[in-house]
Amino acid sequence: MSGLRDRVVSLPTAGVLALTVALAALVGVVGGGTLALWRDVETVTAGMPAGVVVFGVGPPGEPGTLTDYATGPGDTVDLTFGPAAAATLLATGSIAVPVQVDALAQGHRGLRYTVTRHIAGGILGESDVRLVKVAGPAACTTTVAGPDAGASTPVPADYSDTRRLTSEYWCLVATFDPVQGTYDSTASVDAGVATSGGATPQRVTDEDRWSASVGRALVPADEPTHRLTFTFTTFRPGR
Repeated sequence: MSGLRDRVVSLPTAGVLALTVALAALVGVVGGGTLALWRDVETVTAGMPAGVVVFGVGPPGEPGTLTDYATGPGDTVDLTFGPAAAATLLATGSIAVPVQVDALAQGHRGLRYTVTRHIAGGILGESDVRLVKVAGPAACTTTVAGPDAGASTPVPADYSDTRRLTSEYWCLVATFDPVQGTYDSTASVDAGVATSGGATPQRVTDEDRWSASVGRALVPADEPTHRLTFTFTTFRPGR
């Protein structure tokens, strides 16, 4: 991971001036001589950083400790969950999963990303799911308030040469109601009953009502793997 964060694309500082000289010498020079000339001036050791871009997603930790990092703009990083989350959801009726996003973009580049949910089937597929941006892991609870969202711009396009990662936090909240439906029924009886001694028959009525909840058996171990897909891009000022 440290290799990814420290990777810098460099162009020799003196190379800009040397390139101008080399281009001037191109008049009357054939291709092979031109290549040799440029290689000669490329030996200058000073460097001009073109900038580093870092993007990672995972369970909350210290910035830079996440295990799943993208390798270039447009790449995606997945956060997966399944049987364990489903077991908690079935037992308690709700879960809150905190997510950390680390980002860095040097130079005049900003960084933005979107989050796409791939949740289908199983217990989570039948749950009410929200994704809320929060201030930190401690704020990720089953009662968290906030809009259901799916995009952020953690790094503006202002010039920056920082090596410090920007960390943002999200909370995936799911609530599950195991009851799939209800059944209500009312039974009534209306009959004439003769009394002793030949008296006029009396009418007797009675009514009874009952209801039941109807559910479906769900097995957490059979839960499919669900994903949150984070896709990032970089952008220049004014875009």
